[in-house]
Amino acid sequence: MNSNRNLPGILASMLLFAGAVCMASDELPVRVMSFNIRYGTAKDGDNHWDKRKEFLVETINEFDPDLLGTQETLAFQRDYIQEKLSKYQSFGVGRDDGKDNGEMAALFFNKHRFEKLDGGHFWLSPTPDVVGSKGWDAALPRIATWVKLRDNTAQEAAPILFLNTHFDHMGAEARSQSVSLIRSKVTKLGADCRVILTGDFNADAKSGPYKSLFDSDLTKPDLISLQDTYIKTTSPHPDPSMGTFSGFKAANNSGPRIDWIACTSHWQVRQARIDRTQREGRTPSDHFPVTAILRSIDSKPTLRVLSYNIHHGRGLDERVDLKRIASLIRNADPDVVALQEVDRKTKRSGNVDQSSELARLTGMYESFAKAIDFEGGEYGQAILSRFPLSNVELTKLANRDNREQRIAVSALFEFAKDYRVQFISTHLDHAEPTIRLEQAKQLANLGSRDAVLSILAGDMNDMPGSKVISKITESWSAPQDRQNLFTFPTASPTRQLDYILLKRPVKPVIVSSKVIDESVASDHRPIFISIELSNLVP
Repeated sequence: MNSNRNLPGILASMLLFAGAVCMASDELPVRVMSFNIRYGTAKDGDNHWDKRKEFLVETINEFDPDLLGTQETLAFQRDYIQEKLSKYQSFGVGRDDGKDNGEMAALFFNKHRFEKLDGGHFWLSPTPDVVGSKGWDAALPRIATWVKLRDNTAQEAAPILFLNTHFDHMGAEARSQSVSLIRSKVTKLGADCRVILTGDFNADAKSGPYKSLFDSDLTKPDLISLQDTYIKTTSPHPDPSMGTFSGFKAANNSGPRIDWIACTSHWQVRQARIDRTQREGRTPSDHFPVTAILRSIDSKPTLRVLSYNIHHGRGLDERVDLKRIASLIRNADPDVVALQEVDRKTKRSGNVDQSSELARLTGMYESFAKAIDFEGGEYGQAILSRFPLSNVELTKLANRDNREQRIAVSALFEFAKDYRVQFISTHLDHAEPTIRLEQAKQLANLGSRDAVLSILAGDMNDMPGSKVISKITESWSAPQDRQNLFTFPTASPTRQLDYILLKRPVKPVIVSSKVIDESVASDHRPIFISIELSNLVP
């Protein structure tokens, strides 16, 4: 908890730190959103575009997609979104004239990250190159828009084909034929690309169009296969109601899931969700947006680890704000997270179960461990994980009668196939070096023989080269180089108090390591490493 830390101001020596120097590039995840924004001239009364457009932009900004596919977008709506969210470049034409008339399947991409290599449009009809053509039994002309993008954060990676569409709401034959056309176009345009498809398909997961889009067609092995990101996610918080048409009512979520994000097998689906953002029971559009976080699949299994003393969510601005903590975690895209100074239903934090709330906001599994009772609730540590946690154990660390109890909490999870990992989160005493050294001796003896790798992460409240850290690193160490990553104080960090350390006879390769640049959300900065496990024998 908060106290003055009378720690050495001068670095005595360097620490074998887990993940000192980047050993390889660490490609960023791609955050994708599909959003039917409801055409802006509709007579929607209290839900008219002018009354909800700011809310809609805020909803997009909250998720902060890299790629955004919109449907029912009119030219002035496209222009408004681009004006308010200036980091995006838009691409889309009206379905009526191929210019600005009619609804668009306008897409947006982060122009600071992506370079547009190519792009185009086609109509969902037997004559896809004929502007404004209406297909089969469709009630209206329908359109698809696509771009090919180079990811400037991974220039050696294959380009991304991003395609966005909107199927007809009336014509069953049109929807069926549109799937065939989309798959054919994706195969042609997406050769040698990583493909992402967004859209409002006006069909549910039991429909023929859904099966035709996602089921492997053995009679047509030349077609690119697509996967539904929503069913590929590992999130432990599936939405019990999967409806994506809201009719502007947040409670209206029990209908079919007609908005999808699809991708090729080049992508690992890190997370996929239906965004239930609402205010006073109203939604920013008559559809809920759907989101997915994707990462290019690496042939070498890589584990992403984050440790963060969140100071019960209270930032330097004195606001308790779990949403910004969750946003930071989501953006870092870890597999497992060690959190210190976590409140559970305490008065000072508004009686919120912070561990459960952060799990909900990040889509991860969680386990909370109590260190002490505090202000009508509990205070301690938490582990968040993309994978189910098992064998959770709490170890009470050495203490004195007048000191706050400190703990280490351990859990196991299965990462990839046959990789059993032990993860330990801890927080050592902040004021008494002698107590802290006793606690360090306990940590030195922790570690599971049943795991391929053991990871120790947390706020050690001491500097590299100290007796405490030296004792811990007699047993816990890591790879090749030496470096200090300063995590405290958060506004202008000059000391490393937070660590991620490893225990394994064979040294893993550290792909990257960093302190995340966040100077307000807590009194510590979070620390992150990415570990390549291919040289570990399961």
